[in-house]
Amino acid sequence: MNKIYYLLSLLLALPLSSCNDWLDVNPRSQIKSEVLFETEDGFKQATNGVYIRLAQTDLYGKNANMYIPETMARMWTVPTQNANLTMYSVANYDFTESGAEDLNEETLSAYYNAIAQCNDILENLNNTDIHFTYDNDKFIRGELVGLRAFLHLDVLRQWGPYPDNVSGSETAIPYVTEMTNDVSKLRSKTWDEVVSLIENDLNEAESILSEVDPYIYADVDSLNSTYAPSYYVGKGTMPKDEWQTQRQARFNYYAVLGTKARFYHWIGDTENAVKYAKMVIDDEKFKLCTSSTITWTLKPEYLFGTDNINMLTDIEADFDSENASFTQAERSVETAYETTLQPGDIRANRYWKSHTYTNGATTNVFCKYIGNEQTISDYRVPLLRYAEMFLILIEDLPLGEAETYFETYRLARGLDENMASSMFASESSRLAQLEKEWRKEFWGEGQMFCFYKKHHYTNFTWPSKIELPADALIVPMPKGITNFE
Repeated sequence: MNKIYYLLSLLLALPLSSCNDWLDVNPRSQIKSEVLFETEDGFKQATNGVYIRLAQTDLYGKNANMYIPETMARMWTVPTQNANLTMYSVANYDFTESGAEDLNEETLSAYYNAIAQCNDILENLNNTDIHFTYDNDKFIRGELVGLRAFLHLDVLRQWGPYPDNVSGSETAIPYVTEMTNDVSKLRSKTWDEVVSLIENDLNEAESILSEVDPYIYADVDSLNSTYAPSYYVGKGTMPKDEWQTQRQARFNYYAVLGTKARFYHWIGDTENAVKYAKMVIDDEKFKLCTSSTITWTLKPEYLFGTDNINMLTDIEADFDSENASFTQAERSVETAYETTLQPGDIRANRYWKSHTYTNGATTNVFCKYIGNEQTISDYRVPLLRYAEMFLILIEDLPLGEAETYFETYRLARGLDENMASSMFASESSRLAQLEKEWRKEFWGEGQMFCFYKKHHYTNFTWPSKIELPADALIVPMPKGITNFE
């Protein structure tokens, strides 16, 4: 460990091109870890680096949410082979094409690189004799153990098997809990092993953060150092809105509860999914955005998200240029938002603007992350939102109970709540409506793919009909780690 190097403040990992790099934590700007981890500030800086890492374009800044899963869910217009062969291949579930293969390896390796950084800090935390102020060692441990589970769960949702009929002994994904540069450690575990490890990490994170996270008590106008450890605030006070923004960008206590709801929902444990979704909602820390409170990216609803001040320059060409990749036909957007039936939807057309190409053709380009002529991007990407808790309850509760939450959700979004009853006439009608709601709610966030995979869809009916190839929604493990399965 003493020979491992680590980033001081801006942890920008090098592009990873081989399996030998997947567990590497070497950055461009380096200082020896024995220096970095000599002080409490060093641990804080290393932890900041992990969060910076999450926002890079090979992870949640583009690939892991906006690109691969959204393209596979056909949320974007499928380009022609000549226009964008890689995106065309991903949209058609072909990861043998060289560009798609490289994209797949780059993205999965970015996940394990971030996980390795979590493990590096946790291992050094285990071995340090530093006295931390304000329980900051507990903060760091709780956040990073929980974040490790969150990242593995996202890997499981994309690269793991369908969860609806999986065998406990079936091979799933690697789950890495120690810092090592030995790629033999990147060995896939069974479904049961991965589920157990995610649950253990989330339980530990919940136990720690329930005791030390002042976000639980952040219901006053300002917070002083009694409730706001120096890790986040330092001396003095901080306005409530600023405090909330800081905690939303960290893997906080509510992020743990929300991840537990997502996790149990994914594996089919509806009892616990309901339990944790209700814990988030019943605490009343968050509220669904309405027409009078909505912000550009629904920031008040973030349980957890990332910040990237370079986002506009990093991804602008994909969203706002003559060759923009992330577009959708105007008619398909109108169909998705049911604009004829629900003209009051506060999300309809909010994130879209019309673009006319030089050849005279027009399309809608997605501007949620880059802003438009009236609104500047806030450089934030949601990774877990309050609305998801409602949609989990709407799906996992009995029909009668679910309808109540659906009415609350629809009313907040400016929809006609009186139509809710007809949408809960049967399980099939509930699922059909949930498909529409997930599409409208999480556009550009990668969640529609997870909905399709959770319910093992074999065909899509929007934006056009398509029969899916067998196992289309299981992203294949890159060749670089197939030897370790």
